[in-house]
Amino acid sequence: MKKTILLMLVLLATCVSVSRAQTSKFNVTFATDLGLGGKSYKIVTPHISATYDVTKRLSAGLRVEEAVTLMKYQGIKTHDLLTTFGGQVGYDIGKISIASGNVFSLLVQPRVSVGHTIGGGHNRGYMYYQGGIYVRKSSGSIRSELGLGVRYNDYRSDLNKDKAVFYVSYGFVLK
Repeated sequence: MKKTILLMLVLLATCVSVSRAQTSKFNVTFATDLGLGGKSYKIVTPHISATYDVTKRLSAGLRVEEAVTLMKYQGIKTHDLLTTFGGQVGYDIGKISIASGNVFSLLVQPRVSVGHTIGGGHNRGYMYYQGGIYVRKSSGSIRSELGLGVRYNDYRSDLNKDKAVFYVSYGFVLK
C-alpha cells in the first residue's frame, strides 16, 4: 500500500513538474471507474493517468490504478485490492457544441487501456483490457469527464474466472 501511494505521488509530481513547461501538451486525470458486473462481481478502480498529446487529436500515456474487486463465489464473499500499471491511447473524434446561455463544447474520445497487476502473486494477478467512449468539457484548466465502456480482466490462474464488465467512469482532467 505504501509503495502504491509512493508510486502515484512520484508519477503525479513528475507530470506536474514537466507540464509547467508545456501546459497544452500534458494532461493529468484523476478518475474512478465503476464496473457493473452483476451481483457476483463488482470492480471499482480509482486511478491516475498522465497523458501526452502526440497530435491535436491523438494522446498516449500511463495509468496507475488501485483496483478493488468484490466477488461472490458459491455463496462466499471475497475481495481483492491490487495495484495495476498500464498504458492508454485516446483519439478525439469530434466536438459537440451545447448552447444554453453560454456556448461550450464537449470533446468525444474513444480510449483504449491495457495494464497488468503489480505484485499480488501469480494466483491473484491479471491483465486487463479496457475500451470506452469518453466525453469531456473542452475548455478551462480543470475539466470533468464522463465515460462508458467495457473492461475485460484476464486472470492468470484458475482461481478466478476471466470477467468482462461494463463500467461507468467519472473524473477530472488537469490541463
